[in-house]
Amino acid sequence: MSRRGTVALLVAVTGLIGATPAAAQDSLAPRGAPKYWLPNEQWVNLLWLPYDEGRLYSLLGRDRGFVFRWVRDEKTLAELGARRGWSSDRLADALVAPRRATLDPRRFAMVRERAERTLTQGHLAQHLLFHALHQTAVPARAHEIFGTRTREQFLRLRRAELSPLNIGELNGRTRVEMTRDTIRTLRRAAELGVRDGTLTSRQSELMLDRQLRSVPRWLGQSRYNGPSGGRNRTLPAGDFARHPSISADGSTVVWDAYRATISEAERLGEIHVRGARLETGLRFPVSVGRPDPRRPRSAYNCVLSAGGRSVAFESSESTYPLAKRVGQMTVMVKDLRTGAIDHVSHENRGPEPRSRTAFNPSLSAGGGIVVFEATDAGKNGGPSRNGLWMADRRAHRQRLLAGGSVGAAYLPELSGDGGTVVYTSAAAGSDGFTRVFAKDLRSGRTELVARTDGRRGAPADADAFEPTISHDGRVVAFVSRARNLGGDPGGRSAVYVRDLERGRTTLVSDRLSGRDVGSPTISRDGRFVVFLAREGRPDGTMKGLRSTLWLHDRRSGETTLVSRGNGRAGVVADGFNSEPAVSADGRRIAFTSTAGNLAPSKPFGLPGVFVRDLRAGTTVLLSTHRPRRGAADPAATTTARIRAWASRLRSPPGVAGLVLMVCAGGAAAVWLRRRRWAG
Repeated sequence: MSRRGTVALLVAVTGLIGATPAAAQDSLAPRGAPKYWLPNEQWVNLLWLPYDEGRLYSLLGRDRGFVFRWVRDEKTLAELGARRGWSSDRLADALVAPRRATLDPRRFAMVRERAERTLTQGHLAQHLLFHALHQTAVPARAHEIFGTRTREQFLRLRRAELSPLNIGELNGRTRVEMTRDTIRTLRRAAELGVRDGTLTSRQSELMLDRQLRSVPRWLGQSRYNGPSGGRNRTLPAGDFARHPSISADGSTVVWDAYRATISEAERLGEIHVRGARLETGLRFPVSVGRPDPRRPRSAYNCVLSAGGRSVAFESSESTYPLAKRVGQMTVMVKDLRTGAIDHVSHENRGPEPRSRTAFNPSLSAGGGIVVFEATDAGKNGGPSRNGLWMADRRAHRQRLLAGGSVGAAYLPELSGDGGTVVYTSAAAGSDGFTRVFAKDLRSGRTELVARTDGRRGAPADADAFEPTISHDGRVVAFVSRARNLGGDPGGRSAVYVRDLERGRTTLVSDRLSGRDVGSPTISRDGRFVVFLAREGRPDGTMKGLRSTLWLHDRRSGETTLVSRGNGRAGVVADGFNSEPAVSADGRRIAFTSTAGNLAPSKPFGLPGVFVRDLRAGTTVLLSTHRPRRGAADPAATTTARIRAWASRLRSPPGVAGLVLMVCAGGAAAVWLRRRRWAG
């Protein structure tokens, strides 16, 4: 074998060792279209699968989980069918065969043609089967649901990472209204699909149930993950970070870190959890696991226990292209001391566990108690149920705390002592507002938090949400636009504190009157409350999204600006500052900022995680912001090294040498991949 042939073989074999699934574009995509291209057709935009998906799994002899793992990297259903002896023509015929008797010949031919396209187009199948809320029905009615002027404005605000709830609240919509109108819109779209003849009644019910299970999480989610549409903001190309959490002693911070390089995100997961020890400057990975290029997972929405030992986060599998998070979400807890990870939302569930997606975790100070939301699939095709759950990790048991809310997500927060959980809810038959409740986990007693002074004070006359609670469960901060609590008479949002023992409700954001405020966090003893104030009206532009962070001392009455650069009177952060988390003594506040004037290594526009030390007058960037790279594949790096080394050979190696080199290359690829995952 010639030297050139040897090198070519080495490169080819090494490529096979380190290969990751390639994201193949659909064959019907026009030249130059992006990998995630989909045809702009109503049945595609509204997820009208033209046959019963249960029939698909039966004919293929595979379950839904297997099919998901097959199409996640754009492999086609036709390829999977070929393994069972099906041609795409015959499989399409078999899928729609039961519909021949109910459709006229023209409509049947249309359904048959669409069915075959789902078999031959990989991303189209992935979209229709697994992207439950990547649809256009809700954005098309954004004016009615969320109060925006146009669909374009809604998508622009979503791409600026305001949650649908945030958008609607800024336009005077209540959470119950937004939830009900979203559900109504999805139902109408499903009914239209049945009338059109594309959807069967059975598939319509299955799709709608899957969508409604996702609505609570989707409404409260700020991270934009589709559908496509709207003009992107011009942002620097680089990694970013958000959602920090800090320990009570202020020594440890964890946050969500996003990979901007798509090849890394598809191989390792779009998001991972990282942490830092503030005293030593040590940065460390939290959501570490062995990378599997066939089944990459993302980890996100992390929260650190007040004691600093445990981290809870959500985790889900990703698809190709663009590493979209899909499928079931699991709440996990990582012990930072031992490295052990518990799948708390899916363990100890009783004799009949059903398909579940779980999210929005909160931890007690020691990490032994976890509360979270979960949506469980109905039994034998029955309706799904969204509930608030508690898991006792030491006793190895779970129990349902609340169910039946129609006011979107519960967004629970657990007191540090593990005795009280606060959450939002709007039960069917209520006055149409989302309320804040506190539930004593020992006695089972539940009381209304958002109310005027007195044990039996009047309920807030508008939505109340975003509760946060002190360690002993006595003091709760929350947000409301109510006019009867003493806040802004113009209906802007304000932050209040309720002392549950004394029955007193106090406005703490009065210094910022005239501005919308929110996202409160409270210190261990309830003395300090940190919140954001919007400086303009969000319109999707960076200027319109600008906000500042403030710390209010309930003892002294002082309100101090937090979002600023180094120095006692450092420069005021020039971006969107949000997601504060405060230490027990109020000294350190971790927060997210898009500002470009707080650290030279973080570009303006990219979210980054900072810590402000009020005593020292310092502001430190914790997250990293590597620029996006064109290729970041450890296997490719290994290949390049072997090519360079082999090119220096004066004569080709023997068979034994070749085998040794291939093995070495494979080992190096595995080692590099693990290093990349850990990093």
